[in-house]
Amino acid sequence: MKNVITITISLLMFMSCQGKQNSSKTHQSPSSETGKLSPETKITDSVNAIEILQKPTYRYQTSLNGYNFNLPFNYRIRFIPTEKSPDSYYKFQWKINDNFTIDSDAKGFKRFSVFNFINFLPSGTGEGDFFIVKSNGSLRLKISDFLETADEVFYKNENSTIFKHRGKIRALYFEYLPKTQEYLVYLSDTPFWNKSPEPNINEEINQLLNQIRMAKNIFKPIKNQDKSWDSYKNQLSILEKEFFKGLNIQVKTTLGSNINTESYSPSDQGNNKYYTVFKINPAADAIWKKLHSVQKNGVLAITEVDKVFKYLSENNFRFFYNANYRQLDKSNLSIVYQRGSEESFCLITKTKNNKFIIFKEFPALTTVSKDYYKNEIEFYRELFENYDC
Repeated sequence: MKNVITITISLLMFMSCQGKQNSSKTHQSPSSETGKLSPETKITDSVNAIEILQKPTYRYQTSLNGYNFNLPFNYRIRFIPTEKSPDSYYKFQWKINDNFTIDSDAKGFKRFSVFNFINFLPSGTGEGDFFIVKSNGSLRLKISDFLETADEVFYKNENSTIFKHRGKIRALYFEYLPKTQEYLVYLSDTPFWNKSPEPNINEEINQLLNQIRMAKNIFKPIKNQDKSWDSYKNQLSILEKEFFKGLNIQVKTTLGSNINTESYSPSDQGNNKYYTVFKINPAADAIWKKLHSVQKNGVLAITEVDKVFKYLSENNFRFFYNANYRQLDKSNLSIVYQRGSEESFCLITKTKNNKFIIFKEFPALTTVSKDYYKNEIEFYRELFENYDC
């Protein structure tokens, strides 16, 4: 199917078409007849904004297309080619001022999309794009250049802003890169309306401030970091914390309401099972001991006659069945296994309070690096070991 995406923001106009069915929406800024809107700052809680933007974050570095990006642990970044092909093409244009336009057709234009592995939105976790645009050294942009068509401005400083245009709230950050004579521009694109109930304005702005913090530190060096559950927890946004709180409530309600219920898998809003919690009982403990007894990098062979693991399938968890499993990592409370030759993994954790054993499966990979799940597994290890329901 031919996929065509065209985005033009010289007047903040968006149009998308797919296949033979053309669907388009055109949003234009006020015409000369009505005059330009004067952005009005609605929310200026600068103390709260500064606190979020300066909060320490646990980050990691990834290299992509000649750039070293330093991202928060829960973000991934991907280079998006903009070359036209028979199947798809992408077009983006935004005239910032008379001397600077972000144009996907321009020489040297690059687009990198960022994703959040914490699924607080059911429609996916894409959180916007970084655009890299060539510029001569004499041009200096101002934040006001980006706000000519804004309806409202909720927050701004010298190089970042949160603004609304045509009902959609976005975060923006820009930075000049003198070594390469390029501008880096981050523009968020978070579909908050897909969450039910829809977030309130403070929750949205909190998420967008977290995105600005991610953007403004993207090229800043990583120094000594505290890797602990507290460091992970403290940098989560309101919506991310609420997401995990909701999963916890599901588990507590289900396992607490029926003494005979031995396991439960909480689901996100899209009805996707997120992980599986087992009460510690003789059957679950036997599985833990079997999995934990294997040496690091050792192989566990499970056959059809192995009755120990049937308990898992009887409780609708089916990662472990007739196959070979390699243990990749082991600590006192957590183990990671890889299934056969597939790039699929499972984290198994016994909670510190000795009440639960938690299993989380990471689906098979096909086109990405085997380290794709590294940060995600490390985060959930800390979450599960400190799990209290």
